[in-house]
Amino acid sequence: MATELTDYRALLIDCDEVLVDRDSGIWAALQPLLEGLADTPSKEQILAEFRRINQALYPRFGELGFGGLLCFAHRQLAESLGLQATWEEGMSFARSAGDWTLFEDAPGAMLYLRKFYRLLVYGDRDSADRDALCERLGIAAEDLLSRAGNPLTDRTWLAAHDLQARHVLQVSTPAASMLASDDLCLIRRGESEHAQPCGAQFCASSMADLVAQHQLSLRR
Repeated sequence: MATELTDYRALLIDCDEVLVDRDSGIWAALQPLLEGLADTPSKEQILAEFRRINQALYPRFGELGFGGLLCFAHRQLAESLGLQATWEEGMSFARSAGDWTLFEDAPGAMLYLRKFYRLLVYGDRDSADRDALCERLGIAAEDLLSRAGNPLTDRTWLAAHDLQARHVLQVSTPAASMLASDDLCLIRRGESEHAQPCGAQFCASSMADLVAQHQLSLRR
């Protein structure tokens, strides 16, 4: 187990909610559906229900693909709210993923961190959106890895990239704090999350804070 940020050779960074503001994108794309509600639940309730539905659908990723999962999740969310949604509305919602914005600190952090690490991004997208996302993040297409697999347990993949699992620091959200890994950095952007114990070897309030911590580590 490494003890300093400078001990790692690669970062495996969750795309959504670490680099890409997925929740804001989903919330914006859900507004046409939510207009049909007389009494709308809170944003937190809606997003929590959407995440639950999407996670339950994920075993069908190979069959549905990323856009298909979003489309089915949109339809099931509508049903859970007592609403009706057409497939066209579901597909329009799914296509909104290409418009999800990066967090403000993500581009600069990626630019800095690639000077010191191999940057791997963990996230799923439809093929039509992959190249644009990779360009925005400044990574090669081969470094955008599907969540359907786990490269850290794939010895062939690790050998091909001249890495060992202990060389790779996972950068994720507090929802990943149950990951069975000592090599984990949590990005905790929400104020309520900041009040909780870290639960990982490294914690940062943002990608910009991770950069600042790396700079301190260089000086030690």
